[in-house]
Amino acid sequence: MDRLQAIFWNREEQRVRALWRLIVHGVALALIGLMVGAAASVLLPSAVANSELSWPIMAVLAALIVAAASALVGHTLDRRRFDDFGLRLSARWWADFAAGVVIGALLMGGIFVVELGAGWVEIDGYLAGAGDQPFVIALLGPVVLFVGVGFYEELLFRGYQLRNMAEGLCVGRLGPRGALVLAAVLSSIVFGLAHSNNNEASLISTSYIALAGVMLALGLLWTTELALPIGLHLSWNFCQGNLFGFPVSGNDVGPRVIDARQLGDPLITGGEFGPEAGLIGVAAMVVGAGLIAAWVRLSRGSLALRVELAQWRADARS
Repeated sequence: MDRLQAIFWNREEQRVRALWRLIVHGVALALIGLMVGAAASVLLPSAVANSELSWPIMAVLAALIVAAASALVGHTLDRRRFDDFGLRLSARWWADFAAGVVIGALLMGGIFVVELGAGWVEIDGYLAGAGDQPFVIALLGPVVLFVGVGFYEELLFRGYQLRNMAEGLCVGRLGPRGALVLAAVLSSIVFGLAHSNNNEASLISTSYIALAGVMLALGLLWTTELALPIGLHLSWNFCQGNLFGFPVSGNDVGPRVIDARQLGDPLITGGEFGPEAGLIGVAAMVVGAGLIAAWVRLSRGSLALRVELAQWRADARS
């Protein structure tokens, strides 16, 4: 009986083991998602649900679903507060967030400049795709969309999954550092697979999105917070689609400051999926990792994996 109990219960930590926490979290996401989806189908007018507002609304609802599931399972099974998932807001948190926004904009701006200089992109116009709306008003929807996406994807894949994976893997010779590295890789693979059904997705795009997940994970691994990943994620997406006119993971996101078309080799530019599916996107991810490292070292004076992410303590509550 003790052996059977040990499969599910960590006696030393006095809580459910990491694998089962991850499974229950997934079930909670599905159940809460079904309830929220059912409520939205009743409460949202069909005109709104079928309009351009549907994407921002879905992103906000997804953020609420992930937050609710993480708070619920985090409190009952993880035995930690919601802000322990990388959301301990402070002046430093917001400074990291702003740095992430700047880094994302610099990376996507660099991609655009390189492609333009190489003749891989052609500009067809400016301030396009707003329809009958004033352009600034039309941009509000994508802003809400990418804030929501940046929040819920980082909370899910980095804040909850990576941390629980690291705690579960922190055994034997692997140790906390090895557990963090392996958890970052595994959670990034899940992140890539989550985008595998997007428009124009391929094995290459899925692999490169996984690499983007590793880049985003660095902000958490070096700070214990999600500020850098959230800021970088939303800025990368918004600048990619709405500033420079590239597809965002295979999707056209509407109004764009620069109406651009990619002409170069898809292996380099990412083609219809967007730059993150091309070698130029991979190069930007490498640069992004360097910029994240530079910011952390500048703001904290040192750069090291925060091993406490893999070493849960009931008294510290991280």
